[in-house]
Amino acid sequence: MNRIRLVKLPRGFFTIALAFGVLQAAASSLDEAKVFDWWDNGIISAEEATEILDLLEEGNQEEACLLAQVYAQESCEESPTQKSKSATSQAARSKSPRRPSLVPHGYIDWKGRIDSTGHLESHRTELQVQFYRYTLRLGSQELLAYKNQGSEAYFGDISTRELHSQIPLDTLWGTALLSPLGNFHIAGLLDTARTTQVRLGYSQRGATTIETFYWHGFSDSSLQADARATEIHSLGLQAKMPFAQMAAWWQYGQQFPLIKILLYGSEKSGGKNRGGSNDDGIKSVGQTVIYSWRTTAYIHREDIPRWARLSNTIQKSKYWGSQSLSMRAPDLLDTKVTANAGLISPLDADTMAVRLKLGGESGPEFLRVAASGTCRDAGSNCRVTDWKGGLNANPWELWVLGTSVRVRHTRPEGFAPPHLELSSLFRDRSKSYTKFTLIAPKGQPQDDLRLRTEFLISGDFLDFSLICTFKGMEQLKPAPVRGFAEAKVRF
Repeated sequence: MNRIRLVKLPRGFFTIALAFGVLQAAASSLDEAKVFDWWDNGIISAEEATEILDLLEEGNQEEACLLAQVYAQESCEESPTQKSKSATSQAARSKSPRRPSLVPHGYIDWKGRIDSTGHLESHRTELQVQFYRYTLRLGSQELLAYKNQGSEAYFGDISTRELHSQIPLDTLWGTALLSPLGNFHIAGLLDTARTTQVRLGYSQRGATTIETFYWHGFSDSSLQADARATEIHSLGLQAKMPFAQMAAWWQYGQQFPLIKILLYGSEKSGGKNRGGSNDDGIKSVGQTVIYSWRTTAYIHREDIPRWARLSNTIQKSKYWGSQSLSMRAPDLLDTKVTANAGLISPLDADTMAVRLKLGGESGPEFLRVAASGTCRDAGSNCRVTDWKGGLNANPWELWVLGTSVRVRHTRPEGFAPPHLELSSLFRDRSKSYTKFTLIAPKGQPQDDLRLRTEFLISGDFLDFSLICTFKGMEQLKPAPVRGFAEAKVRF
């Protein structure tokens, strides 16, 4: 059996990355526009981009963030801690004795992806109506939900969100119930293929939740009426704490369980109100520095539990994870420094692909400078390395100019033609904006020039966004490469 060798990274990798000063921001919101940016920039592959876009289309923001952390080595803005606080406050509101509104309200949302021929590659439609304690969803998901003082009932398409599963699940058609019993709760599921699930959980003041679950079903739903159909039994445990989320799921007959680990934390040191003294006894005012870290991991073997639905790359990897560290100094030109490592070990190999990135940004609000260095494979002693620098200027409150250069260096071939981008963003007082980005992936606009357009209109009743990348701009014959559109009407 081959052993994974510890590799020694080239000295120049850290030297140049640190010389850049400090690099790309650790946390940013994740949406389709950012995924298109990574895709157009060559940071992620078409398969990786599709996996993230599929999850965003389904509304699984948390799992999409995990993929972004490994593939693009970027973190999302909202941390799990913030999400848990938001969920806690939402649960508190749901337990409020105030009578819910009897006036129906909701939204109609349509999302679609466009391929290189200009045709719809995939689309998703959702109508959601809320009235009293009921929520009705129609379209890509058909679901009727009822919530009252911690109790939950669902009928229709049931999946990850409805079953509060940390591991993504297949979509099932059936009924799911959850009932609180003080700090404990009991929940269950029954679908049309006679799949059943039972969950028992304990919550402590909304901060810590521990839950055990049991699944029973059949290997093939088409054989549910056949006495010879193979029965499936699986059980697991999941927990949520202020600093971690962990889940383990084992199916009878499998040698190894499916494990998911998510660890996170942050702390603040220094501050203008905290003073110290030097050797001369003179008091000094410290700078505020915020440290944060996040670890993600999926661990499994060839077989996974029947109802788990993992992304393709995760399913093909026995170990899939990442580690990120970040430091932010708001009082020092809002400087941000990040370090990321992505690790993937395929099922059919005893090796591990390791990608490393050092990044950050700094500068006043009207002029931000960013740079980053990415070792695409530490196992090859960083034979392929990406270097990227960028500049964002904000000469006017509603106008932002940006430029970036990414150069890939391969030993011993040398540097490839630079990937150039120039963008201009106009925005209003609300969330609406218009952005145009000129892209020269080969360094020469006359050889290959592309244009990415982004439009977002945000109002009280209507949200509309359109993102599209065109090629052939150097010949003034634009042709779509990829695109995304969304329209959301609230009522």
